[in-house]
Amino acid sequence: KCGDGKVQAGVEECDDANMVDNDACSNACKLPPSKIVFVTSVMYTGNLGGLDGADMKCQQRAQAANLPGTYRAWLSDNNGSPSTRMSKVGGPYKLVNGTTVANNWADLIDGTLAAPINVTELGGAAPIGNTTCAGGGFATVWTNTNINGTIANAASSCTNWTSTTGGSIWGRATDTNSFWTNWCSGGLCSWNSPIYCIQQ
Repeated sequence: KCGDGKVQAGVEECDDANMVDNDACSNACKLPPSKIVFVTSVMYTGNLGGLDGADMKCQQRAQAANLPGTYRAWLSDNNGSPSTRMSKVGGPYKLVNGTTVANNWADLIDGTLAAPINVTELGGAAPIGNTTCAGGGFATVWTNTNINGTIANAASSCTNWTSTTGGSIWGRATDTNSFWTNWCSGGLCSWNSPIYCIQQ
């Protein structure tokens, strides 16, 4: 039966020998659905309209690409962070092309991704803005977020993502180590970069 730790072929998709419903195998012995992640094809300054405005931008980009579901931005400020704002699903996180980035939430925040989040909602390459991190020319992404989904620096969120003054922290879309979310700090909130969006 479901919950006995033995997968019944043709009946069960998984069986993790427990009756916890929000982990990697549901109480019905079904695998949780995958969630879509992407980096936006559009770039923005640090004035994103706050976390709500950034979430709206993610939703707009997802709708423009006919992607299903609700999306939130992988951003942190004094009002919240991915660790407090996002659902922590037991299923995989995948790019729009089907590539698995992480097997589940715990895998997403463990310091290493299976693949970089370098594909946009439209399936293209991550755009390169005008940041001058390490000399410029890199696919930087607004984040101010540590690898575990917490805020990196309370003073580095472009006044809670409402201003083009001050500095921030960027990740790099081409990386799979901790640099994907925390690579460059300082800079200018007037620079242009995309944001990461994660389906909830």
